[in-house]
Amino acid sequence: MKRVSVPAIVPPLFATSAFALAGVWILFEGAQSAPAPLREFLMRGFDLAIEPSAKAIVAGFFALALICLFIRERWVALFAGAFLSFLALMSISRAFRDGEVSGSMVFGFTLGIATVILAMRSAPPATSSRGRLGLSSAWRVLAVVLSLALGASLAARLDFHREDRFTPPAQVIDMQLEKSVGQPLNSTLIATYLPTVQAMLAAGGNTGWVVFFNPHCSACHSFFDEHFQGPQAEPIIAVEIPLADGEVAAVGDELGQISCTSCEFVELPKGPLWLVAPPAALRVENGIVTCYSDKISGDCFSAK
Repeated sequence: MKRVSVPAIVPPLFATSAFALAGVWILFEGAQSAPAPLREFLMRGFDLAIEPSAKAIVAGFFALALICLFIRERWVALFAGAFLSFLALMSISRAFRDGEVSGSMVFGFTLGIATVILAMRSAPPATSSRGRLGLSSAWRVLAVVLSLALGASLAARLDFHREDRFTPPAQVIDMQLEKSVGQPLNSTLIATYLPTVQAMLAAGGNTGWVVFFNPHCSACHSFFDEHFQGPQAEPIIAVEIPLADGEVAAVGDELGQISCTSCEFVELPKGPLWLVAPPAALRVENGIVTCYSDKISGDCFSAK
């Protein structure tokens, strides 16, 4: 049987499309959609927060897409497909353990395997009049450097899609934080209105802090200064409580941003009046809310 081959240009272009699509997907779905094993390696190895680590992955994907585009050779596409397959397989293995396998992981694995098959079945590249196949070594190095620079530049200029939060229909919402003690975080109103918080805590083994604050509240600034200054061993999710529609901050309440270099900042959806008395902190351990503290009651920090 005659072996069916594909044009030599197809595998590099397919690999380019696969990595570009993966980078755009992460930007659209949010930082938590980046491959968990690679994201956590960057967070632990280079002390990066979740968004910078995801941005680094996006930059790497864009750079690999450009390398495949500039160095259109079979071995590059073969390596790219094998890398994408391996990364997707690691993510699937991790997701099976956590019970959170998604279709995007399987799709990424399929793209990687398809790239490998196309590369293996591609026709040999045409030889130039000088007997050379592809770019010279110097041009390859230049193409790699240029791809890395362009990939980093593209990732820096693009931001994550921010419309992934559920906008509540009610105008007055009581978060009932004190009643969440003893419950899994994913069953609380936090998971309903801020679905990304659980993924952000996953970097610390689903253990960390969720702290509600108002930037116009002087007690909130003091609260963070007392409990969350300096490097922290666990994730700290600082949740800003926005002003309700029509509400205006009092003159003199402009206190600036909360100072917390180790915090990941998110914000409740704008519009409703949120019944939360800041500052308020929830301690989460292994996905369970174990303690609640505010400026009046509770003490979650005695053993911190």
